[in-house]
Amino acid sequence: MDDVDFLRSFRERGSLNGPFPIPNDSGSAGILENMTDRSVSEGKRKAILGAALTVFSRKGYAEASVDDVAEQAGIAKGTLYLYFRSKEELYLAALVSDLRAMSSEGRKAMERMHGLREKLRAFLRVRLEYTKSRQDFLRIYLAEYGSTFLKTSVSRAVRNIMRENMRYMAKLFEAATLEGEIGPVPAGAAAGALFDLSRGLIERRLLGWKEFQTADEVEFGIEVLLSGIQNYSKSSRRTKRVFRREGHSAEVA
Repeated sequence: MDDVDFLRSFRERGSLNGPFPIPNDSGSAGILENMTDRSVSEGKRKAILGAALTVFSRKGYAEASVDDVAEQAGIAKGTLYLYFRSKEELYLAALVSDLRAMSSEGRKAMERMHGLREKLRAFLRVRLEYTKSRQDFLRIYLAEYGSTFLKTSVSRAVRNIMRENMRYMAKLFEAATLEGEIGPVPAGAAAGALFDLSRGLIERRLLGWKEFQTADEVEFGIEVLLSGIQNYSKSSRRTKRVFRREGHSAEVA
């Protein structure tokens, strides 16, 4: 077993407890010693993911190669394979890593706020800030969002994170309804509308379509969403009153 095979086996098992032989030569011992320095290993992994985002954003998945990513990261191709076994695994890791980071940052920002309006403002601001600092990631994310109906490992992973995020937002809308901040509204549909809105704002910024933007897109988006929810709630209540009256009249007749 050479060093590369040994490291792959180590990574797949996640520990040294498996029943595979541990090489005793000094080279492998040196590698094991270096692997205990998790900060160095994690730093290199992040560098590879950053390089992958740049390459995939510029070339697209089909045209990009592992060699391109290794060159961008300034490492040998063999070193990259110690962290990621294939181009697909690398692409998925790069996309999911930043998607989860954006989601986490958004949740932390919302948790610091009180009231639905302030939480929505924090959510949208975090996402729009990503259009400035993480354009490589967002271009890949938006491209993948458009293909989530395809049954691939990448689209499944993106779809799962999207649903997880929407469920989180749906709970916020449910809580706001219970607290009387907004009228009754299908929480899941409201969450979906919020994500559709945020994606549209991001797309227009990335495309540079200024004629379809406004001075304060966050406030505009919030007003559109909350006004729509308010109108829906009023319309829903009126419809229920009409049904009750018509039902009562029919019983009397």
